[in-house]
Amino acid sequence: MNTVLIFAWVYLAMIAMSFWEAAVEGSNAWDKGKNGWKIKFGKYCFTSYHFFIFFIMWPLMLTLPLVINGWDVKLFGVLASAYFSGIALEDIMWFAVNPKVELSDFNPKFANYYPWIKIGKISIPLMHTIGIALSILCWYFIWR
Repeated sequence: MNTVLIFAWVYLAMIAMSFWEAAVEGSNAWDKGKNGWKIKFGKYCFTSYHFFIFFIMWPLMLTLPLVINGWDVKLFGVLASAYFSGIALEDIMWFAVNPKVELSDFNPKFANYYPWIKIGKISIPLMHTIGIALSILCWYFIWR
């Protein structure tokens, strides 16, 4: 198993998603102008659109090798690590490739649709820290 190739493949797919998502959304990020249901979490919400992409489509696609070849715990761990860290990459790339926003809009003022945490002078989306942490935990406990 080529772990670097798997990460690169998943990351390239996440970057490709950032292109089509930016083309569809323009400057209307997250829940702005989206059809479908939304679950409210205080001042934040989670859309059906993101639920189906990140909790249904991506897991189904990434586990296809396990369906075809059978269960492999190490492969599952590598795929999970690439997925969880890839979500943060996809989100940042949305700002980098979107012609309607600037990379400098990647900040709590513009991207106020999800919670941010502040570490020193740097603000980071909470979901990015959770994704990276889950990626590291998968590495440590499943496939290192």
